[in-house]
Amino acid sequence: MVELALALLPVAAATGWYVAHKHYKNSTKHSTLDHSTYFQGLNHLINEQSDKAVDVFVNLLEIDSETIEVHLALGTLFRKRGEVEKAIRLHQNLMARPELGHVVRLGVLNELGMDYMHAGLLDRAESLFLELEQHPEHRLNVTKQLLSIYQQEKEWLKAINYARKLQSLDSPPQHVLLAHLHCELALMLINSHDAKEAKSNLKKALKYDQLCVRSNLINAEIELVNKKYKVALEYLMSIKQQNNNFVPVFLEMFILCFNQLKKQNEKLQFLAIVESEINSDLLTNAFVLALSEQKGNENAVVFLKNKLSESPRLSDITKLSSMLVDKRGDLEIKTLSDALNALYHQRLHFLCNRCGFDSEKLNWMCPSCKHWGTITPVNN
Repeated sequence: MVELALALLPVAAATGWYVAHKHYKNSTKHSTLDHSTYFQGLNHLINEQSDKAVDVFVNLLEIDSETIEVHLALGTLFRKRGEVEKAIRLHQNLMARPELGHVVRLGVLNELGMDYMHAGLLDRAESLFLELEQHPEHRLNVTKQLLSIYQQEKEWLKAINYARKLQSLDSPPQHVLLAHLHCELALMLINSHDAKEAKSNLKKALKYDQLCVRSNLINAEIELVNKKYKVALEYLMSIKQQNNNFVPVFLEMFILCFNQLKKQNEKLQFLAIVESEINSDLLTNAFVLALSEQKGNENAVVFLKNKLSESPRLSDITKLSSMLVDKRGDLEIKTLSDALNALYHQRLHFLCNRCGFDSEKLNWMCPSCKHWGTITPVNN
């Protein structure tokens, strides 16, 4: 409540000026302004009774060209504080006033649309913003809000349309956003069994953003469903070229393709390369397992010992202890291995490079800042 009281001080000041101004203008006439009401509002403010103060100031202010900004400021204050119902009521009351000019009415309409957005009343917000879209002075904000609405409602064709409109309004390029919207549309088409149109949208995604990992991933998943492992592997290899930090994330898919194609030597060579390029426990463990299968357990043990001598890591110590247990069956080593396994847990880790959101799950849109394509793997 203290924060609201402080935020209301400018409103109280503006109201005080308004009351004094009206009193001065009406000094030769009988004044209809109740000054005691203004001081009553101040008293509520001083006593941190902010809700009562708001009601007093709103009732005291006539709606004219001198006070409309104060009313709009109050509405914005309510919305920012999460008191959306109050903001909606205030803006609806303003809209009901016949004396509002055309330009002012459009401004209030925009504010009411923003209220509905914050309240999650997307249908009402959409209706208002579509009405406002015809007016150039509101077009940029309206385009952003309608784009947000259509993303939330998963209306991907409309979202793509408004992303293009936003890009044309002297806005920063929307290439990454458009790539992900086409990927979302592709997934919807896949669920509708329209693979051809889905692939067309995945191609468009790559045209917008050559580094769109997601497009190649979805293509690979399509081919895996159809058991076309060679083609799937080609798409996965494209991901490696785009951003090799994603290789550990989709490692199981890589290994599945190599195994189904019976390319064990190629798998070992691939894992050796990516293990040397990417600092990842998952890749090291996969390579050690493949090395043990192809070249024998002793070679895998030697590799881990050499790796530990260069840079000791808990994951490598844990893996080596497990291999030594398998080799020697030593009870003391097994006790040590069990303890290490209890301490170490393999996991994927992701970070938004825009807002720092931390997650163990890959989100193509950051749940925190709502930007697409900003979350990347953090390998360890």
